[in-house]
Amino acid sequence: MKRLTFVFGIVLTMLVLFSCNPLNLFEPRTSKVSVVLSSGVEGSGDIVSPQEFSGVEILGLQSRQEAPWVKDIQHLYVKVSKFSYRYSTNPGENKWATPTAVDKVVDLTTLGATELSWLTFDVPKDSVILALGFEITQATVTVNGTNYPVEIPAGSKRIVLKNLNWQIVNDESQIVLSIDWTRSIVKTSGGDYVLVPRIAYRWRGTLKQLWAIYGDVKINGATPTEPLLIGLYEGTDTSSATPVVLKMIPLRNEGKFYLGKHEKGTYTVVLWDNLKFTYEGTDVTFTAREATWTTFEHGDDTAYTELHLTINKSY
Repeated sequence: MKRLTFVFGIVLTMLVLFSCNPLNLFEPRTSKVSVVLSSGVEGSGDIVSPQEFSGVEILGLQSRQEAPWVKDIQHLYVKVSKFSYRYSTNPGENKWATPTAVDKVVDLTTLGATELSWLTFDVPKDSVILALGFEITQATVTVNGTNYPVEIPAGSKRIVLKNLNWQIVNDESQIVLSIDWTRSIVKTSGGDYVLVPRIAYRWRGTLKQLWAIYGDVKINGATPTEPLLIGLYEGTDTSSATPVVLKMIPLRNEGKFYLGKHEKGTYTVVLWDNLKFTYEGTDVTFTAREATWTTFEHGDDTAYTELHLTINKSY
């Protein structure tokens, strides 16, 4: 009974808030993310080990150690462009943002002493960045005062950093692309220069390991023909605790629900049916029946929890 009384109060409060502040529902909810370029050193700090974006074996080069002639390089200019990112706002749904043509010519040899800002973009708050993509289209190396063209193999021009799963929880955050340039420039036996990018990446800002909770509901084995109310609680106490999520499952959802992303732990979901609202002047009375509940462990084995809930009832 305590649980139901609490739910009624929450629902009534939501109704009051929505009626008093309708415009707040439509305010943009985005976060700004900036991208900076820096020098990368494999294994330092929180930098992910640099990734190679070309099969160096096709060049007949097995060693990735810094070559002795690197010390003669005075400048290594590269042009980075066409930045894009892949993101998700719901489980099972993701898309690439339209590439942004932001060309920048960078002397990689200067990144050891400073960082260079490249661009800033907006992403929906609470979404997840799954991958980054950009291009390195041109490169020139200066050795002993002379400029030489640098070949960029086709497999190295388009760079995609995959499996990031960065949850955006800050108003402003930063992505650092760290380039280990001393191991990215290769000199062939014929004296030509080839760029095989070795790039690491890290995130600056609050980053949480949050995993999605979602699923569906069946009533007597079929799609619901009535709206439902679902609540998500931390732990097993649902009689006096406040739900972390409380939302309707409207008919148009066909029983499917998404409860957001949450840290790993023990959770309980409760479902209510027979929802009824009674209006008398300015007073609203809300009643419901607790139909089912389940407790589960979240985030232990997989990066999501998919629930299949069943309500058995006789009409």
